[in-house]
Amino acid sequence: MFKFLLIALLLFSKSALSAPNIVVSIAPIHSLVSSITQGITEPKLLLKSSQSAHHAHLVPSQLISISRADLIITMHPNFEQGLVKALSRIDNSKRFTVNAQANEHEKHEKHFDTYNHHTWLSVKRMRLFTKNITERLSLMDDKNSGKYQQNYLKLDQKLLTLKATIKKTLTNTQKPIAGYSNAFEHFIKDNQLTQTTLITTQHEQRLSIFKIIKAKKSMRDNQVECLLSTIDAPLKRIKTLTEGLNINAARIDIIGREFNTGSDQYFKLMNNVANQASQCLK
Repeated sequence: MFKFLLIALLLFSKSALSAPNIVVSIAPIHSLVSSITQGITEPKLLLKSSQSAHHAHLVPSQLISISRADLIITMHPNFEQGLVKALSRIDNSKRFTVNAQANEHEKHEKHFDTYNHHTWLSVKRMRLFTKNITERLSLMDDKNSGKYQQNYLKLDQKLLTLKATIKKTLTNTQKPIAGYSNAFEHFIKDNQLTQTTLITTQHEQRLSIFKIIKAKKSMRDNQVECLLSTIDAPLKRIKTLTEGLNINAARIDIIGREFNTGSDQYFKLMNNVANQASQCLK
């Protein structure tokens, strides 16, 4: 009996050790990757809830995680600017960039930072990402390719259901929307919402008096009923923008820090975004 237990333990240990060591930068992407690797390996989340993806300062334990990874999954260097230095030491064969197509976009645009990297807010985009990362994992860990594919098919069905749920949540919400920044661009396009006013392209950008006056005029002229912003936009600034106007405002955590990490995090995050947007438009 002991002999059989020892053999089983050795086989399990060998399987666990041979599974790829995966590191993912932000929680929503980590959640989706967790679904694909379920039963094979548990990906590590690099950036904690208190760290900004734009300006993260990595601690030694995070640098060690990066150096030991077989695969590092990030959004894009222009998004996780705090990771650029650490990732520059990592071989390209160990990196997967979710928004890799941004490089071609920016080449044609002839300047940088024109691509919106908040693509996890589009279920459609994430269906494509999960397909691509499944193919990558299947190639680098072919002995588990069947399991990756099986997990992917289950996840894709869940994403289709999520898309239908969000659409139902946002029924009768075609009233004009103002976006504090472009963070919600993919969510708005994905769900055919009507944005008439964009206040600034970056959610951490300070607003001049001129921009505030221009934004208030645009919201008034377009009869905007909802202002969407991330939690990075100061509450005081949002109150200044909506003061004197009959407008609801929703400050939404688009990373989903309030939810536990894991395979369900993405679905809780997206349903929360949809619910808050729907309430803002009522």
